[in-house]
Amino acid sequence: MKVVLAAALLVGSTSLLAGSASAALDLRTAVLRPAQVGKGYDVYARKDGFGVKAAPTLDLCGQPKSYPSEKLRVGRLQVDYLSKSAKIGLSNEVVRYKPGGAAQAMREVRRHALACPDHAIDAGVAGAGPLRFTITVLHDAKLVQGYLAVRVRAVGRLKNGKRVDQTSYAVYQRVGSVLSGVYSFGPNTGAQQRFALHAAEGSARILRRLQKPQGPTV
Repeated sequence: MKVVLAAALLVGSTSLLAGSASAALDLRTAVLRPAQVGKGYDVYARKDGFGVKAAPTLDLCGQPKSYPSEKLRVGRLQVDYLSKSAKIGLSNEVVRYKPGGAAQAMREVRRHALACPDHAIDAGVAGAGPLRFTITVLHDAKLVQGYLAVRVRAVGRLKNGKRVDQTSYAVYQRVGSVLSGVYSFGPNTGAQQRFALHAAEGSARILRRLQKPQGPTV
């Protein structure tokens, strides 16, 4: 997920080229197109965006080791969307699991969201000390049934003493063995929430297409 200290997503981003890891090619049809994110947005590859060994998926209110479903991932692609004229950024992560794994992941992330402690915890965020998370569940009827959408406020300090007070949004949706996470970051305004949910609605449309049965081949 990595919604905390999300400005770090800008470091090392490069244009998403056709020559990227072939193992992720099948997941490219499930990530958002830039036009679905917003006018003026481009898609960028992440150094940690390809493969299950590159980065964890679930870390909402807890370190990844508290999510057993992480071991059930078999494919992963995460890309970023940035605009030169907007301060709000987005990341879309699409993950394929072993049978039953995506449903387990949704149960785990929902449990963490609803039971997040009301005190600072070590979330395993590089460069940060303990953070206190305030997680608010959001609702959007246009998302895939069973979704989880949350506003996440993280308050604490970096290890260099600088104070952190960041609000971001995360939306998790699942169809079959595929889970899509949409994560936004930027100024804490109502515009960021609308932006995140708009992108998540686009992801919902993609997932519903994946859900439709394929016609017979000839």
